[in-house]
This record gives sequence, C-alpha cells and structure tokens, in this order.
Amino acid sequence: MKMQLLEKIREKARKRNRRIALPEVEDVRILRAAQEAAALKVAKIVLVGDEEKAKAAAKANSVKLDGIEIINPLKSKNLDKFANEFFQIRKHKGITEAEALATAKNPLFYTALMTRFGDVDGFVAGTVETSANVARAGIYCVGVDKSAGTLSSAFAIVIEGCKYGEEGGFVFSDCAVVPDPSPRQLAGIAYSSGNLFRFLFEKEPIVALLSYSTKGSASGPMVDKVVEAVRIAKELYPNLKLDGEMQVDAAVDAGVAKKKCPDSPVGGKANVLIFPDINSGNIAYKIVDRLAQDSKAIGPLLQGLAKPCSDLSRGCKWEDIVDAIAITAVRDK
Repeated sequence: MKMQLLEKIREKARKRNRRIALPEVEDVRILRAAQEAAALKVAKIVLVGDEEKAKAAAKANSVKLDGIEIINPLKSKNLDKFANEFFQIRKHKGITEAEALATAKNPLFYTALMTRFGDVDGFVAGTVETSANVARAGIYCVGVDKSAGTLSSAFAIVIEGCKYGEEGGFVFSDCAVVPDPSPRQLAGIAYSSGNLFRFLFEKEPIVALLSYSTKGSASGPMVDKVVEAVRIAKELYPNLKLDGEMQVDAAVDAGVAKKKCPDSPVGGKANVLIFPDINSGNIAYKIVDRLAQDSKAIGPLLQGLAKPCSDLSRGCKWEDIVDAIAITAVRDK
C-alpha cells in the first residue's frame, strides 16, 4: 500500500507538471530532493536563494542541479513588486516599506510571494525554518482558504498490512500548527483534512473527531469542545461524512463501534482522524511513525491555505522532501 500510494501520487504529479519552489538551498537535503524530484519529473523545481552558495553546496556533496532554475531574491527583477505587495498586505499592522523589503528578501517569504503571484504553484520548506515561520509565510503571503477558515497541518499516514482506514491509509490532523483549536477551527480542520484525503487517496473521506469520550460516555469541557465542533462542521459542510465525539477504537474498529456507537455513519470506518489538540495529534503521528512496522508519515502538509504549501520536519530525510514535493504538486487545484 505504501509504495502503491506514493507511486500513484508521483504519477499524478508527473501529469500535472507543476512548478514547486524550495528555499533553504544551502541544506544538502533540499538539494538532493531537488535533484531526485527533477529526475523523476514529479515537478519543475525552482530553488530560491543564493545561487553561488547552492551550487557550492551541491558540488561539495556530488549533487547535480543541471536544468534546475535558481532564483536569488536579492537579484530578482520582481523584488520591488513583491516588497510592495507585502507592504500592502501588512501595512494595517504597522509594517514599514523598509521592513517589507527586508521580508521580501528572505528566501522563505520570497517563495511564498512567488506562490501568491502564480510564478510557482506551491512551495515546500522547513528543513531549517521553524514550522511557525513556514506557517507565517503561508498565512501572510498566500492567504487562508475562506471555506476552511483556518490554517492547519496534516500527515498522510500509510501502514502496510493494516486493516483499518483505507487499507492502512489515513490522514491525521492537526499535528503541528494549531495548539488548542476552537470548535470552529476543529470544524475547518476536519473540512481541510477531508479534502486532502480525497486528493491523495481518491476515495471518500470518512472523518472522525476524536475524544476520550464516545457519544457521551464521559463529560467535561474537552468533550464539549469536540461535540460543538461536530455540530458546526455538520452545519457548514453537510456533504462531508463526519461524526464525533468518539474514541479512536470506536472510530476505526467496526467491532468496537458496534458496541459504543452503533448508529454512527463513521464509527468503525474512519480514514481521517481529527485530534482535539496538538498534543494528541503530534504524539499520535510519531507513535505510528516510530513504532508501527513498515509505516510512513508524510508531512506536515499545510492545509487551509489558498494554494498548496508543505512544511517539513527539521529532522526529515531528503526522501521525505521528494514525497512532499509530489504531494504539493497534486494538491494544486
């Protein structure tokens, strides 16, 4: 399942032939991923940063960047245009024109502004930059999708030999961006995660909003938040199959669901798991990634933005970056 899914995504990416930008060009993992992604033709790669430093790092690590475009923001003809755009976006927050220019010179923000203007179709970053900075660049420069209403993150999870989910395929969210989402944010996260699942697996998303309670088996403020999120989500997204609140065993195991929530359209069938806060989501994806045999967690993938962007774990391997590039390419509408 794992390799089948990844190859399916790569094949879709080849057909789309999107332009995907990567800053952090002095990181050898980025350079190796750029080389591999270009060789696999999953995207047209654009590196954003100091060209001389990128080429020096590539040469030192036997990486070939032949045919890969490199844009240095400091030398770009679009720098002033991008700086003015960023000033217009953020002037209500008191930013000065000089500060906007300094921000536009930053490769991460320049890359995000390229995405805003359609010069590239999406971007992947996070080997050096923090998740907070990547998210900030996405929010400020790309903008939030009004339907979702909030930026969040998700992981595509694939577990070989697993009978749950979509033959071991899941989307987990939010695991990296929103620490303690409100009910409205949880509803938006459910919507975005369902769309991501449909993009990646080409199957109907079945979304469970998780809790330590299943359909009133426990009570308290944390349960109330999820119950309210389910109410909001059903009102805003009536075509999305979702339910909650429910414990994870009731969400994925039909036998347990029959006992705990027999009337739920989601119980025992869920392939999209929405966690009530970042603690539970982050812990869950790392448990699966490290302890489940033959599993893979791809992400964090930013969602809820107007255009596709992907964050990376700073501990990622270059192979993970290739996967993120392909997924970003297929998410472009």
